[in-house]
Parts: sequence; structure tokens; C-alpha cells
Amino acid sequence: MTDSAAETTAPVTTPSPVAMPAMPGSTPIIGDAMKRAMLQAIPSGGAEMGQRSPRVLADKNQPASAAPMGSRTVAGTLSMALDTGHWSPSFGVAGQDVSAYQGNVDWASQWNQGSRFAYVKASEGNYYVNGNFSQQYAGSRSVGMIRGAYHFAIPNWSSGADQARYFVANGGGWSPDGYTLPPVLDIEYNPYEGQTIGGFYFGDVCYGMSGAQMSSWIADFGNTIQALTGRYPVIYSTTDWWARCTGNSASFSAYPLWIASYPSSPGNSPGVLPASWNQFSMWQYSSTGPFQGDSNVWNGSYASLAVFAGTTPQGSFDSLTAERTDTAASLRVRGWAADAGLPQNTTEAHAYVTAPNGSQQLYKIPATTYRPDVNQALGLGDNHGFDQQIPVTVSGNYQVCVYAIGKFTNVGLGCKTISVVGAEPPIGNVDDAYEVRTPDKVSFRIRGWVVDMSNTSSTAAAHAYVSAPDGTTTGYVVPANASRPDVNQVLGIGGNHGFQQDINITKAGTYRICFYAVGQYLHSDMGCKSFTIAAAALPVGSFDSVDLKTTSTTASLTTRGWALDYGDTTRQIAVHVYVQSPDGTTQLYKITASQPRPDVNKVLQVPGDHGYQTDIPLSAPGTYRVCSWAIALSPVAPGNALLGCKSVTVGVSAKPVGFLDSVKLSTTNGVTSLTASGWAMDPTTGASIEVHVYVTQPDTQQKYFPIIANLPRPDVNAAMKTTGDHGFSLSTNILQRGTYRVCAHGIATSPFSLGNTLLGCTNITF
Repeated sequence: MTDSAAETTAPVTTPSPVAMPAMPGSTPIIGDAMKRAMLQAIPSGGAEMGQRSPRVLADKNQPASAAPMGSRTVAGTLSMALDTGHWSPSFGVAGQDVSAYQGNVDWASQWNQGSRFAYVKASEGNYYVNGNFSQQYAGSRSVGMIRGAYHFAIPNWSSGADQARYFVANGGGWSPDGYTLPPVLDIEYNPYEGQTIGGFYFGDVCYGMSGAQMSSWIADFGNTIQALTGRYPVIYSTTDWWARCTGNSASFSAYPLWIASYPSSPGNSPGVLPASWNQFSMWQYSSTGPFQGDSNVWNGSYASLAVFAGTTPQGSFDSLTAERTDTAASLRVRGWAADAGLPQNTTEAHAYVTAPNGSQQLYKIPATTYRPDVNQALGLGDNHGFDQQIPVTVSGNYQVCVYAIGKFTNVGLGCKTISVVGAEPPIGNVDDAYEVRTPDKVSFRIRGWVVDMSNTSSTAAAHAYVSAPDGTTTGYVVPANASRPDVNQVLGIGGNHGFQQDINITKAGTYRICFYAVGQYLHSDMGCKSFTIAAAALPVGSFDSVDLKTTSTTASLTTRGWALDYGDTTRQIAVHVYVQSPDGTTQLYKITASQPRPDVNKVLQVPGDHGYQTDIPLSAPGTYRVCSWAIALSPVAPGNALLGCKSVTVGVSAKPVGFLDSVKLSTTNGVTSLTASGWAMDPTTGASIEVHVYVTQPDTQQKYFPIIANLPRPDVNAAMKTTGDHGFSLSTNILQRGTYRVCAHGIATSPFSLGNTLLGCTNITF
């Protein structure tokens, strides 16, 4: 309604539930011959409610000769879990639905099993009526059940209005007598999918109709039923069919919902509901028991079934308060409203809110919150309360007038006035949000503005919440204190209200950033943006070699290779060399690939120096494992690049071998020389080694001469079966008369050898 003073309506007179003659002027779209052909082609009971239920699927999966029409034998294997029929939800009121397939039902037996309400199939399309309708409809009532009728819709056969009139004319009427349930529109999977009968093709599961066409047909049926009976019909369907065939229409919340859902294990929820509803009136939870036909539960108390009788609504406008959360100021309207003539989920309170500027707005509030005190007084169920937050964005005095909205009349529950302070939320905008990338840094750059409308001279802030690919969320507070004269000009305010900040990113993947304008009292959502950060390329390179290098006192491993990052080929990147010693410990050596490698530059067509080499000292023999890694420049690289691993075994070397062959004196031009000759070599490597010659003079002073055994000695090579040059010869002038002692030592090349070798000592007298 548009006028709060007009929230009253006159009662609607409804027809009797008994069968009615055809409505004048209701010319069916399908001719009588087609109707007769249809009746001959379909099973004698017509379509069964719950086309995808285990019971109906079991019937359809049986061979034609396996069971008579209406048999309830369940097939051994179905594509969905069967509901066993051995359980019932632990809430609500039990009931059932039947059709001609159940024949003459023993209603007393069903009552004794706990069934308290029943729906009976009355009609299908505009060609079929249930031959057992009278026995089932009257029989269920005779044992005390509340009962009603349903119509199986074939929406592409004839119009919604045509089938609605046919339904009402054949048992689908309603009267507010307290024991007649409202009419039901059974709208579900096409029972004749893919069939052509009498030249009429029935189409797919959605009857060949679009979502808009199907919604229009349902509205045509429902509006006609409402006009004929004073009630909108209950809609029976499944969440899947509704989403598939109506486009998940959200336009039918005024219609009670009878949801069909068959869980594979006991529970108290039918699952997700179609978009038009946030609660259900009835739930068809089983097609195989405990009751004949399908088993259902009413979502409420037994007394609340009388909610379908037309009465004057009752209620109370209990309180009006002003409240504030982090995000909004609001008026909280509380009370209750109930009408026995309406299902629980359609009872409403209408609140007319007059703002400080005199404008008025209607808020429709469902009276569905928990109010056991109302149920105790009226016996209409626990959920008739209303508790609604009505958002306000302007400070000042508000008047709220509330009405209880009934089926046949509306009742005013009173008016209240309240003052609201500090209701203005902050406003803002994220002007830019984009990726900024350099070779070694990636960030999101955000820029925008925020103004606290409750105090425009203050500095507000933008809060940014960044959800990383691993699910973690990090918050950032960005003060809005930068100059934004454009914002000031548009809003007519002063001060600084702009912001800009870079948020560093360390991993590749999809990020979601949500922004909030944060003021002194409230904050406002400025939206979210998603970004996908592409991974940077791994660095490239090579671990060329690792060589053992020894001296007489030291040993080391020389590693060589190259590495570069294509993110910036002019940069020299880090290389980490990990050396695992024989004792299992690992040592990290950090170096930089900064040595010239013209071969790499030529092949890869890159500038700069990208080679690396390092000597790694060794302290013990054994096997060493050396691994080289190129360290990526970018934080969003998928990792560092393993350039390779190599193993080197450093053993205990044998002593050098050799011999001091001779020590001789010779005089030339009056100068006497002492010459020591021989050979020496490392037997392990065959390398030319050092020889240390010690000459002790007659006065006991000793001179030391280090030389290299690198003179040709083919006789040694032949005898030792080796190659190279291993001879040595030392000549030194002498002056003193007397005996000289000459000793030669072969010097080991490895610190891990067994030691140096005495090649011999000789005395000679001058």
C-alpha cells in the first residue's frame, strides 16, 4: 500500500472446496480429442508427485511387466541414495500425500501411525482427475486429519489460468474452516520428458519453456487461484528444478513452500531452499515410508496448521530504539504479529518510517522471529515476532507507525517517535588499484579518498584487507590525509582526504583486496577487487664444475658456473652454494655471479658479468656433496633455481715416492758447486710435486732449498708406469772446507696424505 492510513482491506469470500463445474468462457487450449489421447497414453494414475524421488524412479526403472501400475517395489540400485522410510524428522507435524496409485487408503491405520495431515491429488493438466479423490479427501478428514488438494501442472499443455480453473472445478477449492489446507501447485520435473503424445511434444524437464516463461505461467496459475479461492497456492517443487526451470526466480515469496528433498541419512534439514524462500512450510522428506504415498512434515506445531483459517491479525509494537554498529546507524523495530489465516512465513508487519525531512518509506518486516510467549497465548507457533533493523543515514527525529498485515484485514499497532544522532556514514572511493612491478619488488598501489560525513574536518582512513593465495588476510591502515581538491570541490568541504599506498606482495597467485572507509563512528564498504599476480621466471644458470685443489698444507673445492635473472640481465644475482661435509653438517657459502663469462653473454645475448667461482676449504677426508642455487631477484618467483649438485670424494693420499740419486761436487773457474739430483712424485695423482732439499754445512748451519720435481726422467716413467716430469736437480755454490750433509724430502700435495717422504741423505766432503 502507498498510504499508511489505508492499511485495511475487506475480507474475501472464498468458494467451497467441493468439485465445481467448468468456468464460463474457459476455452482449453488443447482440444477434447487431444485430451482423450493423453488419457489413453499416460498411466491410469497420471503423473506421480516427486518425479525424481526414489519411489518414482524405482517404478520407472522396473520393466513394464515387472510390477502393476502403482506398485511401490523399490529398485535395487539407483543413481541416488534411497530414503529408507525408517526415520522421520524430529520436529514438526507428520503428514503424507497420496494419489490414485494408493487407491482406497486405510486412513485409520495412517492416523494410528502418526499422520496428521494429508494432501490428495485432484487433477493434472486439464485432462485428468483422480478417481479416488473423494475417498481419499473425505476419508482423511473423517479420521481427524487436516487435508487439502494438489494439482500436477503440465505448463506447456495449457495456460496457468486454464489449469487453475480446472483444478478448482475438480476439488482444488478452499474455505477458511480450519481443516482445509490451501491449494497446492505441484510444479516439477516433466513426467513426459521427450515424449510425443497425440502429436503433442512435451519437451525437456522444463517442458521446453524458458525461466521467464515458466515464472509467468506459475504467476498466471497462482493469480487465478488467488482470485478464485482468496489464497495463493502452496508451491511444491525441488530446489534443483526451481533453479533450472525458473532461473531460480525470487518472485514467489508470497507463496508457501512445500520442498521435496530426500536425504540419504536422518536429519532435520532439507538443505538449500529455492531463491524465493528463506523457510519452508512443508518438507517431503521420504517417498518410501513411513506413510503410504510420500511422507511429509509440517514445519510448525499442530495448532499452527489452523494458520490457514482467515482471521483478524493480532500484534504489538513493543519498542523502537536507535542503535549503531560499526557500519551503520539504524532504528530497531520490535514486536509481534500473527494471523491464523496466513502461513507462518507470510505474516508481515508494515512499518512506515517518516524521516526528519518529512519523507515516508514503507518497510515490510516478516514476523518470523522466535516468540514463544505469543505461541503460549495464541497457539499459533513460536515464530511470530518481528525484530528489524531499519538503516538511517541522517540524524534527526523519526516517527515509525507499524501495522499487522493479515490475509483479510490489517490492524494498526501504534506509532512511536525517536531521535537519532551521528547517523552519517563515511564515504569514499578507490580510484586506482593496480600492480606495480620491478625486477626485485611487486606491490599493489591503491589510491583514493575517504571523508567522514559526520565530521568532515577530521582525518578519516582507508582500511585495506588483503587476502593472499594461501588464505591468510592482512590488514593495512591508510590515513586519508593527502590533498584532494577535486573531492573538496564536489562535496563543498575543506581539509585533506586523499590516500595512496603501496602494499608489498611476496607470492604469486590470486589476491582479493577489500576496502573500507573508516570514520569516527562508522565505516563503509568501498568494495573489493581481485588481482592475479603472475609468477616471475626462475633465474637460469649452470653449475659447471667442482674441482679438488690441494697444496702441501691445504685442500679446497673450487666451484665454477654462471647465473642470471631475466628480470634484469644487467644485475648480478646471488648464488648460494651448500656444501654437505662427510659428517653430515652443511655449510652455506653466499657468493655473487659477478665474474666475466663472455661465452654466456654470447650465447644468451645478454650484457654484464654473470660467472661465479669460489674456493671452499676442506678440513677432513670423505665425500662432499655440493649444490649450487641461483637466487631469484623477484619475490614472486616460484622459488630459487637449483643449478645442480655434484659429489667429490677426498681420500687419504699415499706418501710421495722418489729417491735422492746422487750428490756431487764440481769446480768450474775456481768455483765449487754441490749438485743434488733425484726424482719424486705423488703416486696417487702422478703430479709433479715439491722437493725440499736441506744442506747442512761443516759449520752446522743448514740451508733449505724448495724446488719442483719437474725435470724429464723417462727412466722413472718407464719404471713407475706413469707420465709427466718428475726429476729434480739442485746446484748450490759452497765455500767451506769439510763435510756437507744433504737430505731431500718429497712434499705431499694433500693435507690428507700420510705425510712427506724422506728421499734420502748423503754426506760429501769438500
